[in-house]
Amino acid sequence: MSIIEQADRRLWRRGFIHAPLRRAVRNLFFFSLLLAAAGTVLLPWRAEFFWAGIMSLLSFWNFYTLALFIQQALPLSIPGEDKNGASRARIVKKGLLIRSQLRLFITGFFVYIALVFFQANPIALAVGLSSALIIIPVSLISRG
Repeated sequence: MSIIEQADRRLWRRGFIHAPLRRAVRNLFFFSLLLAAAGTVLLPWRAEFFWAGIMSLLSFWNFYTLALFIQQALPLSIPGEDKNGASRARIVKKGLLIRSQLRLFITGFFVYIALVFFQANPIALAVGLSSALIIIPVSLISRG
C-alpha cells in the first residue's frame, strides 16, 4: 500500500468522507511536510525555506481543523423538526466563529514569535502561510 493510500485511509477514518476535500487535505499535508523537511535540511544555509515550511504546516493545520469542523457540523440533511435549518445554522455559525478566532489568534501568536524572537523573513512566512492558496485549488480542480 502506497503512502498516498495510507494517508487517504487515515483521513477517511478521521472524518474526511468527501474525496475532493480529502485529496486537498492530503496534498497540502504532503507539500507542507516536504517543504518543512527541505527547510530543515537547508536551515544552516537558508533559513527562509525553514520558516516557509513551518508556516505551511501551520496553514495545513488551519485548513485541516476548519474542514473537519465543517464536515462534522453540517448535517447531510436538515432535521424534520427544524424546517428552515435556523437553529442548526446558529450553532454552526457560533462554533465556526469561535474556532476561527482561536485559530487566528494561535497563527498570529506563532507569526509574532517567528518575527520578533527569531527574526524570520516576513516574505518566507507569507509564502508558507499562502501555500494553501495554491495547493487547495489545484487539488480540487485536478482529478488525480
